[in-house]
Amino acid sequence: MLPDLSRFEKHREATDVDLDGTVLPGLSVTFHRRAAGTRTESVGVYRYAGVQVLMAWGYVDEPHCRFTAYAGPHGWGAPRRGCPSVDAVRDLLATLGPVPTPR
Repeated sequence: MLPDLSRFEKHREATDVDLDGTVLPGLSVTFHRRAAGTRTESVGVYRYAGVQVLMAWGYVDEPHCRFTAYAGPHGWGAPRRGCPSVDAVRDLLATLGPVPTPR
């Protein structure tokens, strides 16, 4: 199940996002947070050319995402364990138009 963003507050935004050391020009993210007892949950909603392409979430005190879901032509795919794959994101961006070459 995807996080319900209506239960989170917007935390910050970033552009030209770095995924595992690979900068993907044009990919932006908005992070949302909420308190969960003594912990803080975080959801990143990633966009390319204004289109939502993936969502990744977990807890801020953990080194990696717990789950990732990719958007497709028919809506959101099922959540997968772990962080987004750079290769999967590149493939997804390629369906939206030319993919900038990382520098």
